[in-house]
Amino acid sequence: MGHTDAYKFLHDNPAFDFRTIDYTNDPLVIAEHNNMVAINSALEIDLTGQATAESIGTLSHSGVGGQADFMRGAVLARGGKAILTLQSTAASDVVSRIVPSLKEGAGTTLIRGDIRYVVTEYGIAYLHGKNMRERAMELIGIAHPKFRPWLIEEAKKLNLIYGDQAFMPGKSGEYPERMETYRTTKDGLNIFIRPIKISDEPLLKNFVYSLSDQSMYRRFMSVRKDMPHERLQDLVIIDYTREVAILVFTTHDEKKELILGVGRYYIDPGMHTAEVAFAVRDDYQKRGIGTELLAYLTYLAKREGLLGFTAEVLAENRPMLHTFEKGGFDIKKTTVAGLCELKMTFKV
Repeated sequence: MGHTDAYKFLHDNPAFDFRTIDYTNDPLVIAEHNNMVAINSALEIDLTGQATAESIGTLSHSGVGGQADFMRGAVLARGGKAILTLQSTAASDVVSRIVPSLKEGAGTTLIRGDIRYVVTEYGIAYLHGKNMRERAMELIGIAHPKFRPWLIEEAKKLNLIYGDQAFMPGKSGEYPERMETYRTTKDGLNIFIRPIKISDEPLLKNFVYSLSDQSMYRRFMSVRKDMPHERLQDLVIIDYTREVAILVFTTHDEKKELILGVGRYYIDPGMHTAEVAFAVRDDYQKRGIGTELLAYLTYLAKREGLLGFTAEVLAENRPMLHTFEKGGFDIKKTTVAGLCELKMTFKV
């Protein structure tokens, strides 16, 4: 392989260490490189997270190569990452590369335990440490939009996801990546804000369970803390033409995601306004997260041509009222039986 000139260049050149494959592809040698990143591709990946890069069914496409060696070596490396990239479709968008199951006879190049990050043109799925349902929902979320309803139904047949799993088809249910942003709070906390995803149900459940009874009562006007799947999926299945739901994190790292705050608004098309609400984890309150949430929701609402917000806040919830009062709105407040109704007009 290669040309004579290339070998002459390598010969006795101290800039190069020319080795055989039993050394270069040894996962333990690869793992010696700090921050090693392995990026590979695949022909197909199924909803449980196993992938083939060598065959389409029984039709052989290539050899195994060093893909598994480098993916495993990168995972073992300090600060390493293993990334599988693939286009969401093949054959001019006729075939989905994310499938319910690998085709019969396909060689499993990467087993479920090998794969950490999966990337398509529709986003990133982090699979490590997640159960089958979570893996399936993560991968459906980065599949081509036209194949997502089919994948949902096939996943139900395979008992990979809930039998009543809801889904928002078409453009209204597409993840609005344009809404992702970074902010710094008044407390100097760097935060990452992104729209909620269909696969965020476990994260949102953990967030709700983290709230104190007081925070639960102030946000939901109830101390009820059980959040079954039926209720949670109503909060993560979003029609982004009618509402917006965003989450706050301290990092853009899928394996360390912890929701610090949740904000959302529901559009009233007749009034060109939206009902707004947000909540912040107790251990991150008074750090400016609520202020940044409200400011970003306001920015998004103005961009959509809305004229203002409405909100219902308990009169005892002074921190929330204060956040609205300093939000730069023209506010009309009405208090009835301990409940403040706010009408907030955006200033030009």
